[in-house]
Amino acid sequence: MVTTPNIVDLDDTTTWPPDLADLIGELAVSAPEGLDSAGDLHNVLGEHASFDEQVRTMLAGRLLRTYHVTRLLDYEVEDVRTLGLLALTETSLKSRVALAVEKGFLLESDLPALEQSTAFQHERPSVARSRLGEVSLASSRQPLAQPWPLKLLSKWGGEVRQFGPVSTNAEFDRIRRLGRPTLVVAGIDASTPPAKAAGRELLFDFIGVHLRLSGNGVTIHYGADIPNRQILEICHPGHAEYDRHTHFPRS
Repeated sequence: MVTTPNIVDLDDTTTWPPDLADLIGELAVSAPEGLDSAGDLHNVLGEHASFDEQVRTMLAGRLLRTYHVTRLLDYEVEDVRTLGLLALTETSLKSRVALAVEKGFLLESDLPALEQSTAFQHERPSVARSRLGEVSLASSRQPLAQPWPLKLLSKWGGEVRQFGPVSTNAEFDRIRRLGRPTLVVAGIDASTPPAKAAGRELLFDFIGVHLRLSGNGVTIHYGADIPNRQILEICHPGHAEYDRHTHFPRS
């Protein structure tokens, strides 16, 4: 099991390694006054982007606290506990539905509508396929305050099924309401290749937190499975980590 000193929480500067905290403090001095969002830092401190690899090296051997929002049936929660978070594949997309049919949560007659409700039917093939082979994670709690987590917490099936008739038609509300809203907290080593695909350099979010700016946190498209030993918490309504987000659905 991972011990607490090895967890780095982007939102909590007291968990940052001392060498990282020192580097961020030095780089933050260059930021002009009057900034509102960490998203502005790339424009005004673009010359610091080269330090991102150094930041990731300082995080090596530690686990960066990240967040995955979804909606899970009870047996799927147990799968996360025993297997971890698995990168999406076409096979797993189909097997998830097949198992729900086998366990009586879905009907055979639901399958055509489910087939028409994936990103593969509604997005350009190159865009849809880019969702495969990854686990989507937020690197900070701040993005969770935005509206986007609500659809993932309110509709069973995952990000790739937020399309088509099952996502919108009233007759399929029973499918959307399967399971419980779930916030999975996972630790990743940000220095490793699977963690490198992100919306922007992690460096600027560390600087943003140091400067107490808004808009910190990026989506990390983690390109590998996250083993169960790196699952830090699985949170539902009633759990303190979940309930701190007061706009999250309760059921």
